[in-house]
Amino acid sequence: YQRRVRGALDRLYGLVYHLDQVMLAGLAYIQEQRVVKYKSRVLVEIAGVLASAGSVQPAIKILKQVRGAQPDLHVPLTNAIVRLYFHVGNVARGEALLGELTGSLTEEQAEVNEGFRCIAHGDYSEAYQHFSRAVAVNPGNTIAGINGAVCLLYMGRLGDSILQFESAIKSSLHPTLV
Repeated sequence: YQRRVRGALDRLYGLVYHLDQVMLAGLAYIQEQRVVKYKSRVLVEIAGVLASAGSVQPAIKILKQVRGAQPDLHVPLTNAIVRLYFHVGNVARGEALLGELTGSLTEEQAEVNEGFRCIAHGDYSEAYQHFSRAVAVNPGNTIAGINGAVCLLYMGRLGDSILQFESAIKSSLHPTLV
């Protein structure tokens, strides 16, 4: 949907409208909860489309809305919001939210978040160390692998960066495609 952002958003918002209509029609509580969960998934997709198109603040607003409606998604949505804040350079807000997640994340998630925090501060060497630890925990973590390669690039280590990019890409492909 990256090339057709407007069309993707139109279709996703159309789904939200229809889900709202279904909820207005009145359903049994269990059915209503399923519709709410489905609507939340659609809203998260909308946030993803907006973020990929560079509209990060509206994406954050939607993720916060869903987080309020779906307490069971609090940790992953807060994690996504933290990363978006770091992405746009709002380090203070990202760090404040990151504090809320202390003890709620896996070692791998915590290392990736610390890597993004270090990038936001311009410390690519330290970021690279965090991404490397995340890859050590899970060699299939493409996000950590690619961001580690970007850090190597910013550190002036082009050859190492290319090797890490290749490794990260190969680790994310299905074995029959490698």
